[in-house]
Amino acid sequence: MKQFELGQYKGLNVKRFDTTVQEEEIQQALDYIIGSFDEIEEEKRNEPIKTNDYVIVDIDGYEKDATVPVIRNIDTKLIVGSEGVFREVSANLLGKKMGDTVTFESVIQPDALEFQRWWGSEFTFTVKIKSVFVVKKPELTEELIRKVEPDLKNLKDLKNMLALKITHEKEGKEREANILLIFQALVKQCKYEFDEEELDSAAEDLYKKFTEELKIVDDMELMEYLIHRKITADQLLAECKEEASRRILWELMINSVIEKEEINLTPDEIKYLEKRINESRQNGQLPEEFMDINFLLASYLRKKTIDYLLKINLARVYPELCVNSKIDVK
Repeated sequence: MKQFELGQYKGLNVKRFDTTVQEEEIQQALDYIIGSFDEIEEEKRNEPIKTNDYVIVDIDGYEKDATVPVIRNIDTKLIVGSEGVFREVSANLLGKKMGDTVTFESVIQPDALEFQRWWGSEFTFTVKIKSVFVVKKPELTEELIRKVEPDLKNLKDLKNMLALKITHEKEGKEREANILLIFQALVKQCKYEFDEEELDSAAEDLYKKFTEELKIVDDMELMEYLIHRKITADQLLAECKEEASRRILWELMINSVIEKEEINLTPDEIKYLEKRINESRQNGQLPEEFMDINFLLASYLRKKTIDYLLKINLARVYPELCVNSKIDVK
């Protein structure tokens, strides 16, 4: 950084992330449950194809002025209206019927790597519609509800259970969401200027690490990822630069608050963490990189500082948390 000055970091009264469960969220959960059970399929013979019908089709794709198809997919199942490699094929089936043959021209921009060599080529597609099916969801009967949870008696019980689960999930996300809100508020209070060369270097490091992790964790090549997201390598690098700037700012703000507030770990906290890491080491529960007690102490100090920032800046939402400025760690 060429310049960094911590601004106002207390009493920002940031509105917290809302964890209220909405009716539509419960309905989405119900739809997901219903969709997890066997669906009833009915064949449509003379009715026009609609969105969400699924079809069995033969697809032939001809390059411009060619007489032999270079793309051929037999007995392909498509959900009409869905995104994917054949989204244009899917869109051209709307309103057609079983037995129809559809012909259309398109400049293809496929997602799948296997079709990348034809990117931007003009193609004529011929699609023969062999079968059309409409999918009907089963009714949410008491019998079906008991398959979800044997102790549930009716739809009301199921909705109550889902509301409780959704609440727990949202509360789990609440902390991270509130941290982001505090970060955004703190950034507005700070004065800072980046060293562009250092920031570019940090972004390139992040880009490299992301590429490596993409391969190791997801077994995905960078090019495949870029095609899937429909972005360029330069756009990804720009995202890495933005992320690097956030990390640098967050680190500086946390360290500054630690220094100004003289936040430290108590002897009891240190003793607790040492005991926990020793137990985890003996049980083989920790990866090697987390075996360092100093790493754990630093992480816990940061967590303690973030807790402090949340409490003093969400005061109007949680007034009872600000009666005592000390942070209890259990």
